[in-house]
Amino acid sequence: MDLTFSGAAWSGPRCFEEAGVKHADIKYASIYDSFTITVVMQIEDLGFCEKGKGGRFVADGNLISGSGKFRSIRRRRSVQQPPANRGGMTKVIEAVRQLRGEAHPAVQVKNCDIALAHGTGGSLGHRHAVPP
Repeated sequence: MDLTFSGAAWSGPRCFEEAGVKHADIKYASIYDSFTITVVMQIEDLGFCEKGKGGRFVADGNLISGSGKFRSIRRRRSVQQPPANRGGMTKVIEAVRQLRGEAHPAVQVKNCDIALAHGTGGSLGHRHAVPP
């Protein structure tokens, strides 16, 4: 099992193909942040930057809201959210609010018509589904 890849390496290309969209079409991406490394892995595995270049992509300021190349990625650690509102479903809810234009004005992406919500999945997701 190769732990350097998330489920996004398989789901991402298929999803983009089925939706008929390119990375540049994504106006908002909501990526589950179970750990900092999983966000970097998903950014790489979804194809927003080359594998192994995610750390540099983030360090170069590409996720800074309003100024980065991919400023629309929203990451929020689940531990900072209220106990009743954490986990992957929050990412879907945030994406839907963006698409409807119902997000808080401070974070609403202008003309948001294509969004992506993604959880870690793959080998990391598998561990949560097996008995101890």
